[in-house]
Amino acid sequence: MHTYVLLAGILFSAFGQDSARAHINQIFSAVNKFSATRASERLYLHTDKNYYATDDTLRFKAYLLQASNLNASAKSGVMYIEIANDSNRVMTRTVHPVYNGLAAGQIALDSKSFPQGVYILRAYTNWMRNFGEASVFRKQFLVSHMSSKDWLINYKAQATANADKSKIQLNLQVNQFDQSPAGLRKLQLRLTDGKRTLLKNEMETDLGGQLAVNFDLPVKANSKRLSLMIQDLRKGENDRKIYIPFILNRPAYIDLQFMPEGGHLVAGLPALIAFKALNEDGSGTDVSGEIFDSQQHKITAFNSIHKGIGSFYLLPQANETYHAKIKLPDGSYKTYPLPGVQASGITMKADNHFKSDSIEITLNATPDIAAVSSTYYLIGHTRGVVYYGAAIRMYSIHKKVFVSKKHFPSGVAHFTLTSTDKKALNERIVFIDHNDNLRINISANKPVYKQRDSVAVNIQVTDAGGAPVQGSFSLAVTDNTQVNTDSISHASLINHMLLTSDLSGTVEDPGYYYNFTADSIKWHKLDNLLLAQGWVNYNWNDAFLPAKPLAYIAEPEFTISGRVTNMFNKPVANSGVTLFSKKPVTLTDAVTNSEGVFTFKGITPADTTVYFLQAKNKKGKSFNVGIEMDEFKSPTFTPPTERLIPWYVNIDNNSIPAIKKQVVLQENFEKLTGANLLRDVVIKSKRIIKDSKNLNGAGEADLIIDEEELNRAGRTTLGDLLRNRVKGFGVKPTKEGELYYHIFGTLLHLVIDGINTDFFLPEGASRFEFLNEYFEYYDAEEIKGIEVMSNPSRTSRYTSEFLGPFATSWKHSFIEVTTRSGHGPFVKKAVGTYVFRPTPFTLYKPLYAPRYKPDSMPDMTDIRSTIHWDANIVTDKDGKASINFYTSDNAGTYTYILEGADMAGSLGAAIGTISVKATRTP
Repeated sequence: MHTYVLLAGILFSAFGQDSARAHINQIFSAVNKFSATRASERLYLHTDKNYYATDDTLRFKAYLLQASNLNASAKSGVMYIEIANDSNRVMTRTVHPVYNGLAAGQIALDSKSFPQGVYILRAYTNWMRNFGEASVFRKQFLVSHMSSKDWLINYKAQATANADKSKIQLNLQVNQFDQSPAGLRKLQLRLTDGKRTLLKNEMETDLGGQLAVNFDLPVKANSKRLSLMIQDLRKGENDRKIYIPFILNRPAYIDLQFMPEGGHLVAGLPALIAFKALNEDGSGTDVSGEIFDSQQHKITAFNSIHKGIGSFYLLPQANETYHAKIKLPDGSYKTYPLPGVQASGITMKADNHFKSDSIEITLNATPDIAAVSSTYYLIGHTRGVVYYGAAIRMYSIHKKVFVSKKHFPSGVAHFTLTSTDKKALNERIVFIDHNDNLRINISANKPVYKQRDSVAVNIQVTDAGGAPVQGSFSLAVTDNTQVNTDSISHASLINHMLLTSDLSGTVEDPGYYYNFTADSIKWHKLDNLLLAQGWVNYNWNDAFLPAKPLAYIAEPEFTISGRVTNMFNKPVANSGVTLFSKKPVTLTDAVTNSEGVFTFKGITPADTTVYFLQAKNKKGKSFNVGIEMDEFKSPTFTPPTERLIPWYVNIDNNSIPAIKKQVVLQENFEKLTGANLLRDVVIKSKRIIKDSKNLNGAGEADLIIDEEELNRAGRTTLGDLLRNRVKGFGVKPTKEGELYYHIFGTLLHLVIDGINTDFFLPEGASRFEFLNEYFEYYDAEEIKGIEVMSNPSRTSRYTSEFLGPFATSWKHSFIEVTTRSGHGPFVKKAVGTYVFRPTPFTLYKPLYAPRYKPDSMPDMTDIRSTIHWDANIVTDKDGKASINFYTSDNAGTYTYILEGADMAGSLGAAIGTISVKATRTP
């Protein structure tokens, strides 16, 4: 454990020194108490890989640590994981138990729910939601099924800017998988920016597989969400749809931001200014330019040095403004303003020299500030815990302070200069590395392996001093032929916990900074990264204000809770509540408190467990009482700015051989095993919704969502079900500007248990708001089935029944909802009872590992991409562990990544390869 260190920066008179010490002690106490009360958590997921085939399984190990000291978090025992597509629609959400800061599990990526595309994995605890989206773990990954029938797409887009639009020239080259041109193909191009369609064209490629199209892109179009769909219109090929993130990256749209060191530019005081340039797709882009003053005098030049990030020095003058100019490819210039110049104040510069044992902090003040000779306080903290404090009086315009790094743990250290009224004047972050991460040595029993060979791996973990370490680790071994593991882009446990969690925005290629302590050039680039992205959401003044209750409570364990009320919605105290489930068998009772609240603890639900709750009034009867459950309300996250490119887009020639090898491998496997046969089977059977009042007859609908699918959906609202599953469902404005729900432009009517909700629409009320209440009121656990009628052949019975004989059937669509209660749009739940389906609670299942006999011959039926995955590796008292697995039929290079922690503040990671030779012919 690290101890708090209190230093006095300058000697004062006895009274002044005692006052300064008291003030610093007050800051120490307030900030550390504030940090302990909030006890923020950091979460990292080690996944087996970052690329998955369709119908694959994503496997993970979670490390939930207390931010302040990186010990296992004792705050949360429940973790939420969700996967969203590139439109930010959540495709699945699961819940996982956390024990002593650790969790493991798996998520099936079935092709129905996860078609080819880009997805984002998000993980968080309920407690982490108090600290904003920045605290949520995020990771993007690809899902794809490579085939020799796939097309390879190369596109190039050029933009010419006009006043209210950009003229886009799009050139497409469409090749077949063997790289021959897909000539004379009739295609449909559809460009969208989320929900809006910006372009829809039918075109044909020429003999060389090329086509060109020109169109106007409105200025208001969301360029960060542009997506191009290419559909093959040939007969029998309509299922071929290719989705491409349409990235323009127009130079004129480069976002260039300037961040002065310490926070401000002050007249007459030298300043180091960091900058970061971003493309439209959110990625860093290299820029160079010049700085000018208001009189157009060139002051200095600047160049980025890594991922659009760089820095330069400037001596700002009073009553002056500065701007940067960069030259665009067309010869024009774009101008960006620098932050304004303050007439007086203090600046802070931190020199964190490579391999130095101290940090040199220089404070510069304007003469008017120095003349006052006020006392300031320099505070240093890491992950919310204060480790350094100094009282400083500015007798002159310059003051230097040397701070020893030994007072801080490894990680990002924040330095803040405050005034006596605790107002933050300057802030700067630096990275401190004591090279004290765990030492991991991995040794295999052979230098080279054969196919289907037995691999024995020995793991030895020690601390920096060589002492053995007991800890928890996870190991992923993947086949490089099928999974491209890039150490530069890999975000390790160490980097996440010590570096990127303290930075705002996305850190590109976090693995680049992994061994920065051995490279002075990377050390310099790291410091620029901290200058550019070190503006962290840490509100210094919050520590000195009265404590406010946080919005989200910590969940030490899974609980089921709710409230029992009477017919007047008043709480019912001392009400008996029974909870029952069949799988696993559970039967337990609880009694409500004075507020009518009940809680069931000590429950470990299995996947898709269904609970039945029954409440009774004071007379022991289950009527005139109702149950309101505490439902988990999922957060809404902003979509990621960075976009991954699918493998088949703008592919370089050097990558083609490896991709072809992978496709041949997969297709040979399918021929040998018949694995593809399941994809070809189409079972057509009419799904029936029990007790449905469908006017067309049972199963006669254009889309049916049955009870099995609703069970999987859990507590998803009716509105979300429709948005996720019903094509053409959406919201449009009328000519008068009023919103209404529709399916492919037809007016939507909602029928519940055979009763048309239109009958209850108040005169003059908003139809949109009226239906929206129903869509948010019902959820999947209350519904037996949903039937959608949008085709005129199926809507005609409904228009005739509910709208009259003269209604036009093709202008209307109907959704028939069959509820479990069967009471129509009146009663939400049966009185005194509740059917509760929590979000699926998933437990860890070890990966199946084949075991081969010594004489087993490879036949290419074993082409695992994940060769081995183990989420429960525990080193013993000697810091040792042993792992055994078998190679597959595919020869080549396998990459292993081992990550873990002792759960008491020390982290470790190791990456390496093993070789497999094809010594036996299948």
